[in-house]
Amino acid sequence: MKKLLLFSILGLVGCTAQIADPNGGSTPGAGAGGGLGSGMFGGPTSPGAPGQTGAGATAQAGPMPLRRLSRDEYDATVADLLGDTTHPGRDFPEDERDEADGQRLSPFRRPGAVGSLLASRLLDAASALAGAADVAKLLPCQPTSADEAKCADSFVTQFGLKAFRRPVLPEEKSRLLALYQQVRTAESADFTGGIRAIIEAMLLSGPFLYHWELGPQPATLEGGLVQLGPYEIASRLSYFLTGTMPDTELLGAAAQGKLATEADVTAQATRLFASPRAKASLRNFFQQWLGLDEMPERSKDAATYPQFTDALKDSMIAELNELTGRVMLDGDGRLESLLTDGKAFVDPALAELYGLDAAGSMKSPEAMMLAPRERSGLLTRAGFQALYGGPKGSNPIKRGAEIYRRLLCGTVPKPPANVPPAKEPSEGGTTRMRFAEHGSNACAKGCHGLFDAFGFAFENYDGIGRYRTLDNDLPVDASGSVLLDGAQVSFEDGVELSRKLADSQQVRGCLSAQVASYGLGRTLTDADRASVDAATAAYQPTGGGIRALLAAFAASTTFRYRLPAEGEVLK
Repeated sequence: MKKLLLFSILGLVGCTAQIADPNGGSTPGAGAGGGLGSGMFGGPTSPGAPGQTGAGATAQAGPMPLRRLSRDEYDATVADLLGDTTHPGRDFPEDERDEADGQRLSPFRRPGAVGSLLASRLLDAASALAGAADVAKLLPCQPTSADEAKCADSFVTQFGLKAFRRPVLPEEKSRLLALYQQVRTAESADFTGGIRAIIEAMLLSGPFLYHWELGPQPATLEGGLVQLGPYEIASRLSYFLTGTMPDTELLGAAAQGKLATEADVTAQATRLFASPRAKASLRNFFQQWLGLDEMPERSKDAATYPQFTDALKDSMIAELNELTGRVMLDGDGRLESLLTDGKAFVDPALAELYGLDAAGSMKSPEAMMLAPRERSGLLTRAGFQALYGGPKGSNPIKRGAEIYRRLLCGTVPKPPANVPPAKEPSEGGTTRMRFAEHGSNACAKGCHGLFDAFGFAFENYDGIGRYRTLDNDLPVDASGSVLLDGAQVSFEDGVELSRKLADSQQVRGCLSAQVASYGLGRTLTDADRASVDAATAAYQPTGGGIRALLAAFAASTTFRYRLPAEGEVLK
């Protein structure tokens, strides 16, 4: 059965002429992604200018590399498609973060190439999912022995529309129905067995596993750019905002040509925000952007921080998820609020770390206000500081580099091999003194001058985020200045720097760029800049929150168009 199915699947994938090596150059719209350089942008620009928005304004679009469903997307999709909640994607190899020359280009995880291990897991998952599927619920008909073939045909059409996120092409249907007949003949399978073979084949096919929902119509060239088809728009929008396949209404809008304009896309985006899936997807964005998904991997020196247990890590993760959810999903959705909010939802262990008086009497998690001179917003929370603190201390260099990279979209240069390590605490001085001396080395100045001060601002927090005024028996100095919005900005500590970052146009622009990279599933190019800038305008302090930003980017040119690939033939 598996051998028969595998050969049939290979034929099915080949007939679409849409699936290529994800890392190769034959994918339509694929191009070299830019790294997180100046403002995150770099790489090719598009030649076209559809939808000009002002005198001399040029709207552009970047490449559209072929991209496989991520582990989370796979699980969410089979849950919506089949009602299966076993999370088979958890058995797949980890999705990878963009890296080049040992440097991380993006905080977001991307599916890598399909190796032998993943291929085996995909086969196993498809077999298990098809075997467990409730075929009776999935069928659009109740076949009798006389019309089983007709019912199978209807199933391929209706189920295939959902599985492929676009109508099934005639040649695809022919191959699937041929497989159905082969299985019934060669395997002596009944009607249900034949349908399960179709399901398994679809789950292993390129149209299901990859984001490339061209549909039956040819690609349209407009002003030098390729306009995405309605099903491509529906799928890109759905996975961007809800992390799963398009729902019935969105597929209906694609069929009726109601995703052709900015207004159409904005209306659907607004509707999708009400979906429970939208909250989960946006939470996933914040976890990856801020690196919160890496907390379980963090460890500390047990002698220095014996209280840093798995339970405390879970408490820290829960608090950070609660904060981002309450502010960005249920609240005003403004980055300014996220970086200055003083309310915490803490359990007894975290309350004790925060030094709250009620820690001893608490029985369960409670909402409390933190000391405003010590804590203000996400960056001052123990979880964030523990995440980027060192195993035995605060490590201001790592903290500064992560803030610089994640909130300002700065590029952290690869450190030279000849930089000596910082002195140990036993050699005297505060952490800041030792790391400042380390950063003053001639071989380190080039990069440390970019971000060290961002880390020094949070020296009031030790390696697990506990507040302190003394470090190595010396007063903590958390003051300094950073280059922000083109000017040097001074601060007394992390609380004040958080407020300055909250007011920064540069930080808001970086958030927009991070949203764009997340939504496009790639690093950004110069061609994306106009669309990102337009989305940023929707996210001003007096304007909309995260939903306005997401909707604005979904309606942008670079989201709805793509750059033609080299050698691509278009009408």
